[in-house]
Amino acid sequence: LGFAAGAAEAPFRAQGNEPFWSLRKTDDAITFEPMGAAMVTIAPVPEPTTEDGADVFRADVEGETFVLSVADKVCTDTMSGMPFPKTVAIELGADSYAGCGGEPASLLHGTWKVTAIDGAAPMAGTESSLSFDEEGKVSGAASCNRFFGTFTLTGEGLSFGQLGASMMMCDEPVMAQERAVLGILESTTGFAVADDGSLTLNGGDGRTITAKNIESFKFSD
Repeated sequence: LGFAAGAAEAPFRAQGNEPFWSLRKTDDAITFEPMGAAMVTIAPVPEPTTEDGADVFRADVEGETFVLSVADKVCTDTMSGMPFPKTVAIELGADSYAGCGGEPASLLHGTWKVTAIDGAAPMAGTESSLSFDEEGKVSGAASCNRFFGTFTLTGEGLSFGQLGASMMMCDEPVMAQERAVLGILESTTGFAVADDGSLTLNGGDGRTITAKNIESFKFSD
């Protein structure tokens, strides 16, 4: 899960709602701050154990048991609808908290093959794909032409900047499919990741693009 002993790691952040809480974990300390209560600091970071597929950190805090569980399971924030790569649970004494952690962008990084446009499979003989990099750039095949641009993730969702594309001409049905792909991308407001790992981009008027990570096709029949 990325918490190997001795491995340098970027700060891990998590949060939850009802009640709101936030957590930050570095190599040196875990800080947990529930709304309306004092911040709790655990230092040094305890060695994690693996329980039911999750990394679990246990410590005693002023006579109370603190337990942090981080599972490699996609979690959707209950307020914003934003998906996160980790599902997080915390226990502090008799109180328990649930929420999400990690960086949402990590769910996008990589190359995706489009499997549905507005719920319909792409036309035979056409290719539609999406590639997201760690620099905030997106590129891919729209159906006839290659496209490129930028994407932005905020607390409100996912959006794309102005997209550029090559200027080839294809048969009109292919061009119509391409216009649909680019239109959905330009109107995208958010995304979701299903239990099977498929990605759905949510555009305006309920329009969607569904895609499967290229790596997962290696394991498909």
